[in-house]
Amino acid sequence: MDYTHYQMCKSIDGPLVTHVGGYTQTEMFSERHYPRCTCSAYKFSKRIINFGGQMVPPECKHILRAQEKTCGWHQAYSPEIQDEMGICPKCGGPTITVRWAI
Repeated sequence: MDYTHYQMCKSIDGPLVTHVGGYTQTEMFSERHYPRCTCSAYKFSKRIINFGGQMVPPECKHILRAQEKTCGWHQAYSPEIQDEMGICPKCGGPTITVRWAI
């Protein structure tokens, strides 16, 4: 199996569980899962969106507030080009290297 390496902002390499406003968000920084929240607005939302073939509620205000604290830059998905290795071109914070199978 072959691998390629990408850089991403360390801010999205955080914990999978985040607490905002007394509620818990899970899968916040996972590339494979849609973020979820324990609040009633999220659990009982009538609106549903298609996320990679999985039907899920849209983001609630707690998920949006938690995401405001992250930069979200990933070399594979962002138009910003990294000038210096280890420095995020979007926020200036540190980056980490992730390995992907190709």
